[in-house]
Amino acid sequence: MQKKDGETVLTRLKTQVKKNPGLVYALYAVLGLIAVLFCVIGGDPHCGERKQGSAEKTESKATNSSGKDSLEQRLTDVLSKIRGAGRVDVLITYETNGEIVTATVRQTDEDTRNTNGASGSEASRTIREVTEPATVETEGGHAPIVLYEKEPVVRGVIVVAEGASDFSVRQKLQAAVHAATGIPIERIEVFEMSYEGS
Repeated sequence: MQKKDGETVLTRLKTQVKKNPGLVYALYAVLGLIAVLFCVIGGDPHCGERKQGSAEKTESKATNSSGKDSLEQRLTDVLSKIRGAGRVDVLITYETNGEIVTATVRQTDEDTRNTNGASGSEASRTIREVTEPATVETEGGHAPIVLYEKEPVVRGVIVVAEGASDFSVRQKLQAAVHAATGIPIERIEVFEMSYEGS
């Protein structure tokens, strides 16, 4: 008897979803909100980055390039504070761009048709699947549910510094860049800055 009731509930649920596809979106929105609550309650240090406003979540390559510029600027600021480094310029090259991965919803639409032919009645079934981004409602409309954000992968770093002629300063600059980016020392090049007129 329980199995029959369970089948009835499942059948009703399928019918409701077919009649109202927005029900699936509402379910995903509730799941997304629960995930954000767990993130906040659990004290995840990266939680604030993932739950910021929808405008930040949906920014494209332009955002990634500004994030890259920000890393270069922060490195420049830090490296110029190393004793003996003097004025510093930094150039970072990347293997990949950053990527924002969002949740998706897959909808299946099924169409069954009966046709009468010479050999009798035949049934044909067409199944169509559509994948769309899962969204939550915000003040400005709808925003995608962000699962995670992939950081761009650094290929190499060039540092040009006034004090780079000193071997120990050059080593400190390389060590600092290695600590900040995690890339191997051999992919970090440090050069002495040229002066105008020399």
